[in-house]
Amino acid sequence: MAQSVARTSEGLDQLPLAVDLDGTLHRGDLSWWSLRVALWLNPWKAGRALGLPRPAAKARLAEVALRYFEPWDLKWNAEFESWLDQQGALDRRIVLASGATHELVRRVAAEFDLFEGFVASNEVVNLTGEAKAETLKSMFPDGFVYAGNAEQDWPVWQAAKGAVLVNCGAGLEARAKEAFAIEAVFP
Repeated sequence: MAQSVARTSEGLDQLPLAVDLDGTLHRGDLSWWSLRVALWLNPWKAGRALGLPRPAAKARLAEVALRYFEPWDLKWNAEFESWLDQQGALDRRIVLASGATHELVRRVAAEFDLFEGFVASNEVVNLTGEAKAETLKSMFPDGFVYAGNAEQDWPVWQAAKGAVLVNCGAGLEARAKEAFAIEAVFP
C-alpha cells in the first residue's frame, strides 16, 4: 500500500509525474533482457554490439531482440501501476522516462493510455542519471515528481521537486526520505 508523507508532499500531486521503467513500473531490466535475447539469437552481433559505447550497444542489442519483445509479457509492478491509473484519472500529466532504448520504451508507453509521452535512450545518449535529470528539467521547467527505484535515480530525484519511491532497498529508501519530499512509497 502506498504511504504518503503528508508533511513533505503538499502540492506534489499537482506536478507532472515522470516514471522510470526498469525496476519501477517493470520489475526487470530491458537492457539485460535485450542482451540475453541478442546473445541467444545472434551471439556474433551481440558480441560486436558490446564493443560499442553504451548507448549504441543498447540500441544494437535491442534491434536484434526487438522482434521478440511483447510489452504485455513484462513483470509489471501491479500496485504501482494501479496508483498510476489513479493519477491518470485525476488528469495528472504522466510521462515514461527510461534509460531503455527508444523503440522498447515507445512500445511500453503505447500499452498504457495514461502516458502523455516518453523519453528514452538513443544511440548517442544513455538517458540515465544526470542525462535523465537534465532532460526532465528542460521538459518541466516548473518542476516535476520522479518515480524511481535505484541509486542511479538519485540525480533525477535531486532535480525533481518530489519523489515517489518504488522497490527501493531499505538503505536507499531511508536516505531518500531524509533528502527529498516524498509523495508516495511502494515497498
